[in-house]
Amino acid sequence: MLRKEKSSKVRKNRMKRDVAMIHRRWRERLLVGFKLTSLIVLLMATSALYVMGYAAVTGSDYFGLRNISLSGNQRLSEKEILAQADIHPGDNLVALNLRLVRERLSAHPWIATARVSREIPEALNIQIVEHTPLARVDLGRTFLINTQGRIFKEAEDNDPQDIPLVTGMAYSDISLGTNALTAAMQTVLQMLHHSQAASSAIGYTEIKRLHMDKQIGVGITLKQSERIIKMGFDDFEKKSRRYKQLRSHLEGDARWRDFKAVDLNNPDRVVVRLSDADHSLDQQ
Repeated sequence: MLRKEKSSKVRKNRMKRDVAMIHRRWRERLLVGFKLTSLIVLLMATSALYVMGYAAVTGSDYFGLRNISLSGNQRLSEKEILAQADIHPGDNLVALNLRLVRERLSAHPWIATARVSREIPEALNIQIVEHTPLARVDLGRTFLINTQGRIFKEAEDNDPQDIPLVTGMAYSDISLGTNALTAAMQTVLQMLHHSQAASSAIGYTEIKRLHMDKQIGVGITLKQSERIIKMGFDDFEKKSRRYKQLRSHLEGDARWRDFKAVDLNNPDRVVVRLSDADHSLDQQ
């Protein structure tokens, strides 16, 4: 009899514990649900406040664009740059997408790089670097190359016409993107950059045409005299000095003053051709 009572008490106590555990679990679940619900409500309220705040800021005249600082432009006017960037006085400065503005500017053929920053509440700074045209390149169609030897646009009537014209090049001699320059383009660049040096006897502004022959190298035609100077592939500094000495000697002699061409491929044995193709002079 005693055993039955004891067994009955054990079962009742166990049932109480099970019910209490179930209630505790439900309370824990309700508490977690309440916390999650509160968090979601808080996030939604924060998002709503952010959206309302952003709408208020981007719609406020206080952040209207009133001051535009522009630097680095040489060829392009302020009007052209602002039109390319598609920005206007009065635009909301906070709402302005600076990355998109940079991309628009960089898409202009004359703009090499662009930087854009804002100064709250009303100022926008634009810094650009324009391409510097070094020469025109005839590939059947004429293109402009910059000082790095890269094509940046097709030549148009209003583009510079007084820069050297490079001939003898093929599309395969042109490097795209960040690819290394071809040997032909490197030779052309080397000669053009040398002509821009103060020490060069063949000035950059004197060059009418630069012909690149892959067998014999660079040949230069001068603007005024139409003289042809054959420079080969390298040693342009040495050959330029040799030409300077030779030119002074030839122009001081009436017999050779009207020389037509000079071959400096071998600066130690220079060949000079007169206007009359039947005569030539070897200078060693």
